[in-house]
Amino acid sequence: MKVNGLDARKYNAKQLTVEIQPPTVDVNYEWLPKALRPTELETDVGMGHMKLCMYFRGRDRNSIIRTMSEFMENFTEACDLELDGYKGRYRGFLKSNDFEKTISRARYKINLDFDGYFYDDEIAAIFDGKTSGSFCMPGSRRTPCIVEVYAKNPLEDYVIKGIGDDDITVQSLAGGKTVIIDGISGIVSIDGKNAFDRVSLWEFPSVRAGTNALTFSNNKAKVTVRYHPMWI
Repeated sequence: MKVNGLDARKYNAKQLTVEIQPPTVDVNYEWLPKALRPTELETDVGMGHMKLCMYFRGRDRNSIIRTMSEFMENFTEACDLELDGYKGRYRGFLKSNDFEKTISRARYKINLDFDGYFYDDEIAAIFDGKTSGSFCMPGSRRTPCIVEVYAKNPLEDYVIKGIGDDDITVQSLAGGKTVIIDGISGIVSIDGKNAFDRVSLWEFPSVRAGTNALTFSNNKAKVTVRYHPMWI
């Protein structure tokens, strides 16, 4: 097992048990008086849950407790876990933890409870000089994405439909330049500089699990959509 890229063996530890639980989903709906059927509203899917037990070895309890304290420093903010036997990575937010003694003075356990989700390596969908196209995203939840628009020719009011619920319009972009609309960090940039005034959008881009159909207002650009599939 790895945490933030560090092998747990660095701490004389190993993954003992993992228990994965899905998020609690409460479907939103409204049933108006005298209506024959309810109106279903958009449902927000929160984080899933995970219980992780780590097993530590050492010379004695004092040395183990110090090593476990070093290990716990990895969880003072959101962390990335690579779990033995599980595909992808788990983005975890620690909710609670406790140390557990064993019969041996040279062995200890840590029980960790997380909120979080699994995600896979980045995938890129490329549309070069296209006016339409589609891609199928694996996963089970909506995920933010990064949209890169490279102008083959100068662009004015270049409209992208199908990334999220609203259109994205690149209002002006010189030929040979790339505008990056980063739905993960919430930044729009050209050559590393703020370029929010060059685009028009109501929300930052995201893609849904399954088929995403896109249209482009002309064929003068190369559009790259980068995303990490996310799983409940």
